[in-house]
Amino acid sequence: MISERDKKIIIRCGRKYKVTAIYLFGSSLSRDYEFNDIDIAVKGIKPEVFFKFYGELLRSLSKPVDIVDLSQRSLFNQIIEERAVKLYE
Repeated sequence: MISERDKKIIIRCGRKYKVTAIYLFGSSLSRDYEFNDIDIAVKGIKPEVFFKFYGELLRSLSKPVDIVDLSQRSLFNQIIEERAVKLYE
């Protein structure tokens, strides 16, 4: 799991950019987190601020971050929603 500090940063950025939900998935849920990146999925982010949100997280988090926008329906996004842990709503 990710650190409390990183969780707080992700939630703060989500609020700042008016994201409606943030989920942790993939290696972010692993107990052996030391060598992993941070995998998050977001709902409700406006396209015009997506890269500002992403850039702020890249600069602020303790590890590299990968972000999936759940606004597009796909099998991959459906699997993320089924297996992910909700961090913010």
